[in-house]
Amino acid sequence: MRAAALRLPDVFAPGTRLLVAFSGGQDSTCMLHALAHKPPRLDLLAAHVDHGLRADSAAAAQRVNALANDIGVDCQVVRVDVGAYRQKRASVQQAARAARYTALAQVARAHGAVAVVVAHTADDQAETVLLNLVRGTGLLGLAGMRMDETVDPRRLSPGGAATLEPVDPVRLVRPLLEVGRPTTLAYCAHFGLSIVEDASNQTRVFTRNRVRLDLLPHLEQFNPAIREVLARTADLVAEDVAVIENLVDAIELSLKQGGAYDLRLFRAQPRGLQRRLLRRALHAQGVGMVDVSGAPIEDALELLASGRPSQTYHLPYGVEVCVGSDTFALSRTGRARQRDLQKSWDVRVPRV
Repeated sequence: MRAAALRLPDVFAPGTRLLVAFSGGQDSTCMLHALAHKPPRLDLLAAHVDHGLRADSAAAAQRVNALANDIGVDCQVVRVDVGAYRQKRASVQQAARAARYTALAQVARAHGAVAVVVAHTADDQAETVLLNLVRGTGLLGLAGMRMDETVDPRRLSPGGAATLEPVDPVRLVRPLLEVGRPTTLAYCAHFGLSIVEDASNQTRVFTRNRVRLDLLPHLEQFNPAIREVLARTADLVAEDVAVIENLVDAIELSLKQGGAYDLRLFRAQPRGLQRRLLRRALHAQGVGMVDVSGAPIEDALELLASGRPSQTYHLPYGVEVCVGSDTFALSRTGRARQRDLQKSWDVRVPRV
């Protein structure tokens, strides 16, 4: 916690109001207790999100609330409708994440919190990196989670679908990102803290749980320190990504011409930077950075490399890439690309 405070002095300055995401598990219990009882003195409020996915979730929420009070921190319980956040092929976990961060952002704003503090650990970081590798990823996926970032809950639903209620971006802080779960468990045992277990963490229905319960223990046979290695790898990659993003910022500024992009300057960039610039343009259209798979991105890059004026390409989520004589533009006025459709540069898809 002291290391996190040194890296984020504005967040952990005395008297700062913080909202602590509190599940009642060992990690968030350890974090809430440490924030409440170690200097500096902070103005803390806990928030527990009841996803309503288990029959006993309301009873569990009551136990979590009591645990926070025992630690000495007021807790607000928020129940969310996960089903209402499901979009197209979204998984329950994706919908729950969107609903959870929307609720936390709303509570943080209502109480004037500087940031939402979450208890992701080095183990969570290792799981995230492996999940991204299994699904296929670039540097951004290898960088995993950041200790300090701004999250826009409106972009967490697949395709950047709007959340059900208006919500502003929220600052998310992860002070335990370099701490392993054995440490948080030992901390709770040392101070005699109760833990509210979530039985869903042991089911192998969810991919992340299979990574935690099956894949990571198997990899430990090759390297007992695999969790620390993956977390450290994420840190190193994140530093490299920050350098690249600064470079992309400067290039993007020179490319933009109002709502369009300079085609000649774009074609002069290396393929790797073109890919990042195109994903940036998609993000500006409200599509999440990880929502579009590699194949349509590569098809669109081929069009931008050699396409003729007036040719178009239809990306997922209704984003249309339009090539002009000297510029190209993206708009969210087309029809979403069909999954079985390959290149559609000269196909006029009816607008919706």
